[in-house]
Amino acid sequence: MPKPTRASSDLALMEHADGELTDPEIASRLARDPEAQAKVESIKQVGELVRGHLELSADAVPDARFAAMWRRVEDQIAPVPLGLWARLAAWFDHYRGHVITGVVSAGAVAVLAVMLRPATPDGGFRAARGAIDVRPVALRASPEIDELDTPGGSSTVINLDDEDGHAAVIWVSPADIVEGI
Repeated sequence: MPKPTRASSDLALMEHADGELTDPEIASRLARDPEAQAKVESIKQVGELVRGHLELSADAVPDARFAAMWRRVEDQIAPVPLGLWARLAAWFDHYRGHVITGVVSAGAVAVLAVMLRPATPDGGFRAARGAIDVRPVALRASPEIDELDTPGGSSTVINLDDEDGHAAVIWVSPADIVEGI
């Protein structure tokens, strides 16, 4: 078995002093080696000094700051309100910035849509050029197609009017089709 190096041996002593390693070899080494005993005792003393310093540092935290930290922790683990209105208010309180941003953005878009819409002479509004006509079909003017140019073929336009409105049927036939065959 290879002899352990001094660095690995000291690391094992540190782990033993911290309670992380329980090896019978280290216990037997401590029983026969006064230098190893002194190292373990020194490591334990340094550990006690560090723990004492940390305890004093924790006591030095101002009470107001410590109380504020606890309030913040308690706020994060607060129970959810039971009523619908209370839950809605809690949700709004948590997402207030998002809701306000959405409302302001939607309002700005609505104002721009109304402001940029062109007015008619009678004070109403009309659709901008190129806009899609969104009125119901019954209120729209019916299309009228008189003539259709179809190179290399023929076309027929049939305009139909009934109680539901107007319809146009366009029949296009290529020139190479012979009727009746």
